[in-house]
Amino acid sequence: MSDTKELNWFSVDETSLKGEVVKKLAALRKAQKAATEAKTAFEEEFIKATRVAEMIKPEESLAFGYRFGKLAVAKTTAGDRKAATSSKPKFSF
Repeated sequence: MSDTKELNWFSVDETSLKGEVVKKLAALRKAQKAATEAKTAFEEEFIKATRVAEMIKPEESLAFGYRFGKLAVAKTTAGDRKAATSSKPKFSF
């Protein structure tokens, strides 16, 4: 038996945020955008390098994993991975 408690998530109405919270969220969003761009650039360059080294076929690509501070890759083809989506209740201040 696990002691893990299931969390009940709520979506935050960001238009209800004020003051320093709004500023910190904007800074976070800016940092997330920069991190996403850096991650994409790294992954594209990594895939390009593996193709030059003939480690993957032209019809293959790589999926990336970043768990526990480690980098992992897996060979894949287009359409192998899909993101799951779900709707969450709204949360406002």
